[in-house]
Amino acid sequence: MRSMIDRVLDRFRHLRATRLTWQLLLIGLDAAGILLATVVTYLARFELRIPHAYGRYLLLAFATSVVVYVAAAALFGLYRVVLRYVGIDTMLRCGGAVLCAAAALTLADIAVGLLQGGQRAVPLGVVLIQAVFVFMVLAGIRLSVRAAHYVRATGRHGGLRTLIIGAGSAGSLLLRDIEARPGLGLQVVGFLDDNEHIRGSRLGGVRVLGSLDDLEDVVADCDVQQLFVALPSAPDEVLRALLNRAATLGLSTRIMPKLVIETGEVRAADLRTVDVEDLLGRELTPIDSEQVAATIAGKCVAVTGAAGSIGSELCRQIMKLHPARLVLLEIDESRLYELFFELEAIEPGVAQMCLVDIRDRRKLLRVFAETAPSVVLHAAAYKQVPLMEDEPIEAVRSNVVGTAHVMEAAARVGTERFVLISTDKAVAPVNVMGKTKQLAERLMLAFVRTTAQDRKWAEASLPADEQASVVQRSHPDMICVAVRFGNVLGSRGSVVPIFEGQLLRGGPVTVTDAEATRFFMAIPEAARLVLQAQAIGDEGDIFVLEMGEPHCILDLAHKMIALSGVPADIEIVGLRPGEKLHESLTSEGEELEPTSAARILRVAHLCETPLDARTYERLVSALEAGTLTRDDIMLL
Repeated sequence: MRSMIDRVLDRFRHLRATRLTWQLLLIGLDAAGILLATVVTYLARFELRIPHAYGRYLLLAFATSVVVYVAAAALFGLYRVVLRYVGIDTMLRCGGAVLCAAAALTLADIAVGLLQGGQRAVPLGVVLIQAVFVFMVLAGIRLSVRAAHYVRATGRHGGLRTLIIGAGSAGSLLLRDIEARPGLGLQVVGFLDDNEHIRGSRLGGVRVLGSLDDLEDVVADCDVQQLFVALPSAPDEVLRALLNRAATLGLSTRIMPKLVIETGEVRAADLRTVDVEDLLGRELTPIDSEQVAATIAGKCVAVTGAAGSIGSELCRQIMKLHPARLVLLEIDESRLYELFFELEAIEPGVAQMCLVDIRDRRKLLRVFAETAPSVVLHAAAYKQVPLMEDEPIEAVRSNVVGTAHVMEAAARVGTERFVLISTDKAVAPVNVMGKTKQLAERLMLAFVRTTAQDRKWAEASLPADEQASVVQRSHPDMICVAVRFGNVLGSRGSVVPIFEGQLLRGGPVTVTDAEATRFFMAIPEAARLVLQAQAIGDEGDIFVLEMGEPHCILDLAHKMIALSGVPADIEIVGLRPGEKLHESLTSEGEELEPTSAARILRVAHLCETPLDARTYERLVSALEAGTLTRDDIMLL
């Protein structure tokens, strides 16, 4: 039977490009079916003997029935339906068209009867029986085409054996699309769903094989090659556990986005690949929105490195807190321009672009004098470890001297809060990038100590009327804090985008060391915790974001390869210059203590010493003289 259906469909395959051709063919089939239904109706009603009184109106009745029913079908959109997707909606349209047409024919018959002195052209019983037969014709033609596509799709073997997770509305709609598109080369072997009431039942001929707990057994028993996750409303932790199990099994996996099901139409093309955030992300940490907003709302906020991974997300979240102005300090012109227009769409007139290099002290001072930010979030820095090993001088210029410029500019205009975005690589640094970020932390500590000492000296040594000027110059009211955290998922140049790019090229995926581990956090969560930390910070606080357990990079590579479906190899290439095997968030001897905010810890018993003015001046002098070396930097 399937071979016959295939031959019929193949015969009309060349007509698919012309929609009008299919519509005319369907109209012709409907007309022929309506005519046949009308003939059968008369023969059934009069038991093969049609009285002359009605027989003389037969041709008129036949022609009128065909025209009226076809017109009603067109009115109800039955010639615009994609036949492979015929369902309840189409059946309702058929019913509506038949009812309207039957009503119109009845009214016309009554009108003819009145004109003919009571002699009706068609008995009422004929109209009613005809309506039933015509509905069967219209519905039958469309269901037959749908059935032909279904038989054709299910009759194919050798496609990619696919298991659908979720047998609800999303899963059933997905199955329907797969069956209607044999060109996808997919063979659905079954469903998994935790709903006990549908376990063992069939959806569209495909069995619900068990619950999500049965994944490993079903994959082995059914030789599953691919997983489609159709759980758009499932909690993130459920999806995360499921995806990690799928990665362990080596299954290529696609996920249905949460918003797709709301459109009422689900297609296999809507499924997306698995992001690393799906595997390693976690629920966003709740923050004290009112407390954070109190430091942002109605104030001028400046963000350095505004178009970077962290900087841009900080800007997006700050915009939601309604600052009076958001100053975007960035050296990358293109990304700055893109971010500005993105923020303009959120709240026009708030964001302000400033194309500025933090190493340019004079321009930075001028920009701060013009904008006078109350809060400064300093995210600008060079972060690529191997590159900074080759360019240690540039690392110092940006990460150390640039930070000093930003702090000076902020202090001069009376900034209330300064936040240094630091990194876990600043802890016991073995590379230039980490060392320069540690020096930036020490600069911040020196600034806090200096202003505090100036204040104490002024209070102890000067008359009351002179104390204010010293206090104002040193501005001890500017709260300076630093926030350390590890890698953020998806940041430019980090391991995840590198793996993704390698997979797009077909591999191989390069891993530095089989034992290497890293901390990971989603960019949105890191940004919101930074904003919370600045709201609770006090002078000289160094905060550490709770990153969870470190992740093995080799395991991450295996999971990304499995879930992507790309048959890529893994190459161990060795640690690059300056890289650690494992990262730490605190130095030896440092302790972490909890704060009032979840997942934000404060460093107690800080081991870092403030960077004294003489050491900093010696560093800058060597930098300007061109005598600064990597060894000099690491010894500071």
